[in-house]
Parts: sequence; C-alpha cells; structure tokens
Amino acid sequence: MKRFLVILSLIPVLAVSQPAADRSDFDFALYLLGSGLKDDAVTLMSRRRADSDTLRFLKGYVHYSLRQLDSAISCFSTVDSDSPLYTESCFFGAVSAAHSGRYRLADTLLSPLCASTDPAVRNLLLFEQAGLGLLQRDLARFDTCFARLDTDDYRLSVEADSLRRIRGTLPLRSKSPLLAAGLSAVVPGLGKVYAGHLGEGLSSFLIVGSLMAATAENLYKAGWADWKTLLFGTLSAVFYIGNIYGSAVTVRVGIANRDNQTDAQILYHIHIPLRNSYRR
Repeated sequence: MKRFLVILSLIPVLAVSQPAADRSDFDFALYLLGSGLKDDAVTLMSRRRADSDTLRFLKGYVHYSLRQLDSAISCFSTVDSDSPLYTESCFFGAVSAAHSGRYRLADTLLSPLCASTDPAVRNLLLFEQAGLGLLQRDLARFDTCFARLDTDDYRLSVEADSLRRIRGTLPLRSKSPLLAAGLSAVVPGLGKVYAGHLGEGLSSFLIVGSLMAATAENLYKAGWADWKTLLFGTLSAVFYIGNIYGSAVTVRVGIANRDNQTDAQILYHIHIPLRNSYRR
C-alpha cells in the first residue's frame, strides 16, 4: 500500500518534469544557436526523442537555422494544432518552404492560419502572403495583401517598406538573349557589350576578328585548299558561333543572378517579422 501511494505521489512530479526538461532544452538550444554553436545545438537535439511539440518545434528550428529545409518542414509539420507553438510552426514551416522555392507548399502550410481571429496573427499572415506574392512575381496578389496590411505594426513596418520598394522595381526589365545573340552575329562581341560586359565583348571582337583576318589573308594567298586556310577558317567558325552562343548565355545568367538576388532580399525581409514576433 505504501509503495502504491509513493507511485501516485510521483505521477504529478513526472508529468511536470518532462515539460520542464523540454523547456530547458528549448532555451539552451536557442542559446547555442544565438551563439553560433549550431553543431552543438544539433548534437543536443539528436540526443532527445522528439516526443513533445516543444522538441519537435525546436528540432525544426535548428534545421531551419542550418538551412536543412526538408527536415525543418517535416518537423514543423508534426507540431499538434492544439500546441501553443502551432502558429509559430506554420509560419516557420512556410518560410522554410519558401527558401526551398516551393511556394505552393508555403501557401498550404499557412492556410490553417486563415481562420485565426487574432489580429496580430492575421496581420503577420498578410505580410507573409504578400512576400510569397513577390517571390512568385504575382504582383496583383502582393498589391491585394499589402493594401489590407497594417504597416504601422512595429514587428513589420520596416520590412513592409522594404517589400514595397522591391515591388516598385518589378517586373524587372530584362535584356533579351536573342537580341544579344543577334548583335554578336553582326559584330562579334557586341552582344556581350549589350549585356554589360565590355571587356569580354572587346576580347571576343579581337579574337574573332583576328581569326577572320588570318583566314581571309590565307584564302587570298593560297586558296581554299591550303591547310592554313582550312585551319584558320575552322577556328574562325568555332569562335564566331561560340561568340554568338556565349552572348545569349551571358544575358541568361545575368537575368538569373538578378532574380536570385531579388529573391534573397525578399526571403530575408519575410523572416525578420517572425524573429520580431517570436524572438528567435
């Protein structure tokens, strides 16, 4: 009987000790992340089974901090809807999906929050949806969300202004790869000058021009059958075609780099309000 009473008396202690231990690990892991000791945070989490919402969220946040995005999304998605961390998990899961370029998944992860009646949650949701609109270059969606946004909200006022400025630069006026190729077909290297690479353009012009001049000279002196004419003619053709193709590729790479830079700025700005809201 005594043993039974002792066991009964320990049940509340055990019930409290597990959440307390989870909270302790949670706080310590955040400290490690904030100190730049991400590997130590991973080690801490790997020693604990993710059998509580606190640990599942924290594992997700550690993965998010390390840009292990698939693992982060998986952990955030397992947080129970009754948990106090559920709203936060939806937001961080969506941003993880956005970082990996899966914008539809990000929208899906945010969708449960549409039913929230909390003004703070709804305003943060509008901000994240506006950011997703910019990432997808859906300017109409951005404008709709931004028009409903309370930009005086201290958590996101600065970042909202940054998104508005990015919106003002879109759609990006892109140079044409086809036009660059056409220009280099007319004047070797001109397409690269058009793309903003003056040095490469001049280099292409000199190389192709020199080879063409050597071909013409040997053709005039020895005719088509001469091996020098054939050699310089072949090299001229190869470099001429390469100059055309290279000009088109240069423009395409420039467009991709500019898009990536814009996306990186947007992703940075949509993270800051989450940090301000949840002090992560």
